Amino acid sequence: MFRNGARPDHATGPAAEALRLVKVTKSYGTADSAVTALDGVTLGLAQGTFTAVMGPSGSGKSTLLQCAAGLDRPDSGIVRVDGTELTGGGEAELTKFRRGRIGFVFQQYNLLETLTVAQNTVLPLKLAGRRVDRRRAREILTAVGLGDRLGHRPDQLSGGQRQRVAIARALVTEPRVIFADEPTGALDTRSAREVLTLLQQAVRVHGRTVVMVTHDPVAASYADSVLFLADGRLAGRLDAPTADAVAERLAHLGDSVTAGV
Repeated sequence: MFRNGARPDHATGPAAEALRLVKVTKSYGTADSAVTALDGVTLGLAQGTFTAVMGPSGSGKSTLLQCAAGLDRPDSGIVRVDGTELTGGGEAELTKFRRGRIGFVFQQYNLLETLTVAQNTVLPLKLAGRRVDRRRAREILTAVGLGDRLGHRPDQLSGGQRQRVAIARALVTEPRVIFADEPTGALDTRSAREVLTLLQQAVRVHGRTVVMVTHDPVAASYADSVLFLADGRLAGRLDAPTADAVAERLAHLGDSVTAGV
């Protein structure tokens, strides 16, 4: 069974954590071909924050997101989301937890082409066996600028509009944490800016916690802070980031790798 900590609903103050990783390790392959993707990563992210995760290719940032979101299991260590420890539970429990408390936004949108915008948005509620509040779904879609596209199908939308549907879908379950993996990677500059602004609003208006993997310093500058990874380890943190400061830090990422933040 999952182990529950103090209910975050009742926690007060900035110390309340949405995500906690303790000495998380993950390797792929066996014996001589084994590759360590995460090497004893420890971190904590407060509720209501927007954090970008950056690093060179192969640094472990996507593995970090997958383990933190319960999409993959670490070899060792503890992952706690919204006060609940994910490590040790069964797959059915994990799936139920993800559907109730975690939202996802991916680069490729993952929309079902046969469903309308409105149907794609409420799909997580149906999969979780929860009541579908269509009025609430319309409100969310209106908030992301798609109030006049409810009956459209994905092939009738631009890339930016598809990603906005994905954000609405992530918000409709009222998740504690939204994990975004390169959400602007397939978008033009204007659409990317609109999507990043929506993620900011999810944090500042709706009180969600957003963890975003990105390779783009401009995208990272929309976050409250940036965590840098190198060789599967945390390699620093930058608060109130600017695109130039992020790019500078990335250029010197190999200079110093620390064991944690």
